[in-house]
Amino acid sequence: MLEDNEDDALLIVNHLENQGCEINWDRVETEKDLRQRMANSDWDIILSDHSMPLFDGATALRVVRELDPDIPFVFVSGTLGEKAAVAAIKAGAQDFIIKNDLTRLTPAVERAIADQALQKQHRLAQEVLRKLSQAVEQAADSIFITNREGEFEYVNPAFEQLTGYGSAGTRGHTPALLKSHDQDPSTYAELWQTVLSKQVYRGTLINRKQNGELFFEEKTITPLVNQQGQITHFVSTGRDITERVLADEDRSRLNAILEATTDVVAIADAKGKVIYLNKSGHTLLSKVPVDHDDRGATSRALNAAQQLILGALAQAEKHGVWERESVLKDSAGQNIYLHQVVMAHRDQSERIAYYSTIARNISERKQFEAQLQHQATHDLLTGLANRVLLAEQLQTEMHRARQLNHLTAVIFLDMDNFKRVNDSLGHSIGDQLLQQVGVRLGRYIRPNDILARYGGDEFVIIASDLTDVDTIPGILDKVKRAFDRPIRIARQDIFVSFSAGVAVYPDDGDSAETLLRNADSAMYQSKAIGGHSFRFYAPAMNERQQRLLALESELHRALERREFVLHYQPQANLATGEISGVEALLRWNHSKRGLVAPNDFIPLLEETGLIDEVGLWVLRQACQDMLQLKAEYGHAPRVSVNLSARQFSSGCLAEKVAAVLRDTRLPAEQLELEITEQMLINDLESSRSTLGALRDLGVTVAIDDFGTGYCSLAYLKRLPLHVLKIDRTFVSGLPGDLNDLAIVEAITLLAHKLDLQVIAEGVETAAQLETLRALGCDMVQGYYLSKPVPLDKLGSAAALTV
Repeated sequence: MLEDNEDDALLIVNHLENQGCEINWDRVETEKDLRQRMANSDWDIILSDHSMPLFDGATALRVVRELDPDIPFVFVSGTLGEKAAVAAIKAGAQDFIIKNDLTRLTPAVERAIADQALQKQHRLAQEVLRKLSQAVEQAADSIFITNREGEFEYVNPAFEQLTGYGSAGTRGHTPALLKSHDQDPSTYAELWQTVLSKQVYRGTLINRKQNGELFFEEKTITPLVNQQGQITHFVSTGRDITERVLADEDRSRLNAILEATTDVVAIADAKGKVIYLNKSGHTLLSKVPVDHDDRGATSRALNAAQQLILGALAQAEKHGVWERESVLKDSAGQNIYLHQVVMAHRDQSERIAYYSTIARNISERKQFEAQLQHQATHDLLTGLANRVLLAEQLQTEMHRARQLNHLTAVIFLDMDNFKRVNDSLGHSIGDQLLQQVGVRLGRYIRPNDILARYGGDEFVIIASDLTDVDTIPGILDKVKRAFDRPIRIARQDIFVSFSAGVAVYPDDGDSAETLLRNADSAMYQSKAIGGHSFRFYAPAMNERQQRLLALESELHRALERREFVLHYQPQANLATGEISGVEALLRWNHSKRGLVAPNDFIPLLEETGLIDEVGLWVLRQACQDMLQLKAEYGHAPRVSVNLSARQFSSGCLAEKVAAVLRDTRLPAEQLELEITEQMLINDLESSRSTLGALRDLGVTVAIDDFGTGYCSLAYLKRLPLHVLKIDRTFVSGLPGDLNDLAIVEAITLLAHKLDLQVIAEGVETAAQLETLRALGCDMVQGYYLSKPVPLDKLGSAAALTV
């Protein structure tokens, strides 16, 4: 009750109670109290004075309608005029009563409550009807309504989209226009019998669209019955299941094929759990016993299929398709050899949807003794050599090293934190990780190196045919870089690192057992300092490797710090006695170490890949230096620049050389590029193309250290070459060594016959120079003429004559 006068309020309450009403009531005077009471309780009716000091009735009516459009509102006022009363009714009040005459109060209250309840019910019904209509219009299923005779009265948009018939096209027709001849007539008889008996029909119909296309529809037809029990309408709901039906048909045909094949076919879900195994699979794999499983042949077959597919999931996920051979044992203990193809199938989001495998029994193609030998010499999990085969192979490599005076390194690798993988992810994941580690190691070691799994998470690499221990860090660096990327197993990325120990034959042991023990000892030293590193068994060698590692780190910054310089060694023409060429030699003028020996940093440039950038700098700087000499002295000699194997095989060498010549404006005939025989024979076709491009530029090409490589004469005839450089090993014995004398003479005659120029390196005495002159050698270089000198001293060196 909105009333400012408590006496008036009590008068109204007393009147209602005298009329037989039992009421709970509350009185408010302000808008705030009104809002609070309506929020806290559900009221049947609001009685309101029209004029109040703190709150007027018109405002109260607006607030009430805002908060609850259905609650009855009746004015009980002594000052409500006719005009105000009409306005109140238009604003939503149900009635108005004069305080001086409360005769109409009780029936007005009862009528207002009853009328408002009906109005609310009608409004809610209209809202439900509106929602239902909207739902039908927006439904994905096809919906239509017919009269009792089956004539269309309504079709929704989904029906129009499915069938091609619009509402205008269905007017005056029955659903018979959707009939197809492919539908069994008995289906329609069953349909009408069901709905005319006032039952709901559910079934699948083969219907025809307006364009003649057939479709399968999952249909529900409901008869609508009035209060007299008569059918007035039929409501049909349909869903297009054509794709599902066709897919089921395809699946049935495929299943028939899979069940008929003699191969084992299995399908596993994204987690590797087998969800299908064909008849041949059940027949074959039911022979495979599974521990703690006595539930019958079907269970044994599924468990065996599970084992068959689980170990291949990681590789299948990585490669899409993975092929392998698997071995199972039957209940009699006989091996079952299977050739298995495992495929990972992905959904539209590129996530694994399921796996499939096809396995063929190839037991007849396998010999039992071959399997026994494999089991005796190889690790079953990774397929790598085991301890037995490792010891045999290491003994063989030690024998070869002794004969060739080479070194053999035993690199003992132990995975860091492997126990944590097993404990957190399980032994199955741990086994898959070991398999993947073995595969990746095999890809990154050198082709002739030997890889073995020593046991647990330990692997051993035998690196043979080493001439220098400095090669070993490069091998270890490749192993480290092989695991820069994580290994993905069961949708998890696992990062792998190793602690490594190295023992070198013959310094660290003369037997396989001793070398393995010492390498293992060095590995434990690596683990003791935190892992993820390597240690040599010999302490002195460790110190040298640490120095080389520090040197490698500084080498990365040498170019930007402009610490590289070029020295030049003159080349004399024996016919004229003049200096006609120079060889550019790279030097590293370290800010603290001074000049670093080339043998200490050139191999590091190759290993780190910096040789590409530094080699291009050498080429450009040499050309610029020759232009500077020409500007100072009026002429400059031909400059010879050594190329690395990476530069020569890059595929864009000629373009880079052309760019340097264009930028520096050095004439092409003043540039000579030196390559080795090994670079040429790696890919003769590619070499011919590269050399042809250099020839077209006008650049001279020289073969460095000729005679020390493969000495194949075929490429001399087939490739566009200009100069042969006789290696210093053949010059050092002149003139006394008759063999060296014969070799140099033969090379010179051969070169001249092929129209090639000959340069002899390493000339250190006058006797050597005169012998070479007598043999017809064209040019010489060596300490007898001059050591390599900086550019500012090259002018005086170039004035030498021989």
